[in-house]
Amino acid sequence: MKTYSLLLSLFISCGVLAHPHAFIDMQSTPIIENNQLTGFSMKWTLDEPSSSAVIYDMKQARTKAEKQKLLDDVMGNIVSEHYFSYLYDKQNNKIKYSPRPKNYGINVQGLQLQYYFDVPLAHSQNLEKNTFSLQTYDSTYYVAMTYASKSAVDFSALPKNCQGKLIEPNVDEKIQAYASSLDKSQKNEDDSLGVMFAQKIIIQCE
Repeated sequence: MKTYSLLLSLFISCGVLAHPHAFIDMQSTPIIENNQLTGFSMKWTLDEPSSSAVIYDMKQARTKAEKQKLLDDVMGNIVSEHYFSYLYDKQNNKIKYSPRPKNYGINVQGLQLQYYFDVPLAHSQNLEKNTFSLQTYDSTYYVAMTYASKSAVDFSALPKNCQGKLIEPNVDEKIQAYASSLDKSQKNEDDSLGVMFAQKIIIQCE
């Protein structure tokens, strides 16, 4: 299954796909324990059209167990795509995640729905003299996953020997024009677009 259809299916039931584009406003916090990076706490807020579809489905669920199953299905899809997140260390080694997210749930904020969850690393990473980069994106760029501002990434848990920053992408005008020209009804087969538009979290430690 293409990432496009899979990512949208996380939030929109199959019969309610009213618009092929979705927008996710993200927040992220690194989880630090004993001077080690152990994971990230994430919040994803859906745009109103996507939110309304999910809220409708949640209302159709009559029992707590049915609602929990809907949430579990969403998280299962997110996990199967490695949380749409790509983490690398100083040597550019890809860091794996645990397939078991923690503390996940749903909040409704006005007309928008927010998923929240913790992404544990498969193995904790030493912070000392290391650098980490994290990007979260839909590889086809049918879904825009963005941090609205630098404050959307909370680095307050980092120890004094570390600093964090959010880097904006520098996208060539031709690439921007190409992306904006894509027909909204077509399935984009170009899996290279998402990373070009992805913001990057950097954690650098002495």
